[in-house]
Amino acid sequence: MVIPAALSRPARLLGRLAVPLVGALATLAMAALFLLRPGLATRLDLRIYDHLLPLRASPRPSAVPVIIDIDEASLAAYGQWPWPRYRVADLLDSLAFYGLAAVGIDVLFPEPDRSSPDRMREELLRDRDVTVDFPGLPDELRDYDRLLARAIGRAPVVLGAYVDYREAGPAAPGPPPSVGIAERLGPGAVPALDGLPDAGRVLASLPAFLDAAPVGFVNAIPDQDGLVRQIPLVVRAGDGVFPSLALRSLMLAAGLDTLDLVSGPEGLRSVGLGGLSVPVSPQGFMLVPFAGPRGTYPYHSAAKVLERSVPREELGGRIAFVGTSAMGLSDIHAMPLDPSYPGVEIHAAVVDAILAGNAIVSPAWAPALQMAAILLSGLLSTVAFGLARPRLYIPAGVALVAGAVLASRALFARGLFVSPLYAAMTVCLAGSLLALARFQREEGRRLAIREAFSRYVGPEVAGRITGDRESLLGGQERELSIMFSDIRGFTSISENLRPREVVALLNGCFSAMTALVRASRGTLDKFIGDALMAYWNAPLDVPGHPLRAVGTALAMQEAIPGVNGRLRASLGLEIRIGIGLHTGLAFVGDMGSRDLVNYTIIGDNVNLASRLEGLCGRYGAGIVVSAETMRGCGDAFAFRFIDSIRVKGRLRPVSAFEPMRLGEAGERGAELLAWEEAAGLYRRGEFGLAAEALSALHGDHPGTRLYAVYLERALSLQENPPDDWDGVWTATDK
Repeated sequence: MVIPAALSRPARLLGRLAVPLVGALATLAMAALFLLRPGLATRLDLRIYDHLLPLRASPRPSAVPVIIDIDEASLAAYGQWPWPRYRVADLLDSLAFYGLAAVGIDVLFPEPDRSSPDRMREELLRDRDVTVDFPGLPDELRDYDRLLARAIGRAPVVLGAYVDYREAGPAAPGPPPSVGIAERLGPGAVPALDGLPDAGRVLASLPAFLDAAPVGFVNAIPDQDGLVRQIPLVVRAGDGVFPSLALRSLMLAAGLDTLDLVSGPEGLRSVGLGGLSVPVSPQGFMLVPFAGPRGTYPYHSAAKVLERSVPREELGGRIAFVGTSAMGLSDIHAMPLDPSYPGVEIHAAVVDAILAGNAIVSPAWAPALQMAAILLSGLLSTVAFGLARPRLYIPAGVALVAGAVLASRALFARGLFVSPLYAAMTVCLAGSLLALARFQREEGRRLAIREAFSRYVGPEVAGRITGDRESLLGGQERELSIMFSDIRGFTSISENLRPREVVALLNGCFSAMTALVRASRGTLDKFIGDALMAYWNAPLDVPGHPLRAVGTALAMQEAIPGVNGRLRASLGLEIRIGIGLHTGLAFVGDMGSRDLVNYTIIGDNVNLASRLEGLCGRYGAGIVVSAETMRGCGDAFAFRFIDSIRVKGRLRPVSAFEPMRLGEAGERGAELLAWEEAAGLYRRGEFGLAAEALSALHGDHPGTRLYAVYLERALSLQENPPDDWDGVWTATDK
């Protein structure tokens, strides 16, 4: 294709630089977006995390954590919440009876129990000036809070507290409880406590309860989309740390009072207790690999525990968390696998993950890796979309995005969350912009060519122009190898098909045939009903075009079994094709009206090629070529003589041949030799001898139409010998 000279050198230079410039701009835009972290992108990151989460879900959750559920059945049996503290004391005594390793209480007791007799007497005296007494009531039942405090002291209990480190100052008397730490610092490490948020405002239970048991905070902090994915394991409390309820319960079960904090240059890296190490963010948050929706861990109704009807082996030695799944008590959270997940089960999921070593962490080096992935994706996208052909855009884009996603999945399977979002977005943005830039550049070229050659409509012309405008418009005479191919018996076949099935048949046949023509540098001219017309050596020079044409014809016949296999499956039929080939001079160029032109060929040799195709059915040959085409192939193929014939509309006789592969000719050597001898006798007018030879051939090869045709002719000519026989048969039809 000729690019018009009107395109200046600066324009051409800008065109060459467009691809790298667009790729670089797209990459820089995504890098800036990554640094800004807009809310929408952050929410997409969270969704990606949710889709990856099942990769870390344990197929068999640990049997250690269990839930003691203040459920609807418990409320129906023992009354609405809050229960009197003596009933809670009874629940703790029952749990102590089962021999649990630790009991985490996901319920706060920040105020005195108003139902205690002493408390009721004080309030009635203050509010109504009424003095009441409870004669015969044992002293231990006068204050339910004292009763609960003693029960807490008898059981391995960890009390819950709420920490709001966004506000300063405790909500309950005294500083927030803390545990000791053993801190290990790597080279250049920042002390772990420096990166942790301060406990701030703490809402805890009454001091009498705090004196009897350790405390852990119960916070489950949702992300910006309202889903709980991570929980803080520790917050800063003076010179120590305040652990979560799940972590403190594990410490109690393991008999530990100290946590092992490991920090690096970015801050806190992991929290260790005993032989267990939990990777966390520098702020002390742990991503929770939830094993499944609610009900993943064993639930036991608080009512049944009070009745001590739960089998002892189902609770003994385990870590229990006391909480509620009742909808009205406002301890329901949304998490990736369940929109109504009880908060008490979050603690169980944390314990399960820590014990299984199944924690997830977004490593401190994740931002650097994501930035590197953006730059690499931008570079690869620039190369792929800048150099690849348009049909490869989608496969290239899918491959690059899939690479980022698979790398992220591989890291996630190892407990590391590095989002592929920005790398994938870089591929999409760079690919879209580069495709648009290339499209606009190519469209500019097409517009320039269309301005110079505005009358052209054929795609073959637009794709193969190599000369100047005048030579193309004027046309030229060239030696061409011309092919006609049609489907044998198409009319009778199509009579039994619906129009849509006829189209499917033609499309199935033409798709395979056209691909072979194009692969051999042939030019597809047109489809004529069930016929295909093509030629070689125009508009481009094609060296050895007769050889290419014959090779293509053989390949087309060899492709027919595959086409028939598909047609049998879809339409229940098979087809045969006939192909005619001739090599000779023809006029090639633009032809048509002022409004519609086509780049095509005309001439006597074009008609002759069509006549040769018509001989295929007469002689039962798949391909019929002229002597001129045969001579252009040299020794590349073998040829069987078909006939010397005067086709209708042409006085000069034509010698017709059937090509075949050299291997096939070798296998049929004896047959072909016998045929040459019989054909020689026929051409010399020795019709009797020819009939004998042809009869033997026909007997050995009864399915060969060529031998049957010649045998019939020889017998007829033997009875009525012509006066001026020259070996040429005159056809009376096409």
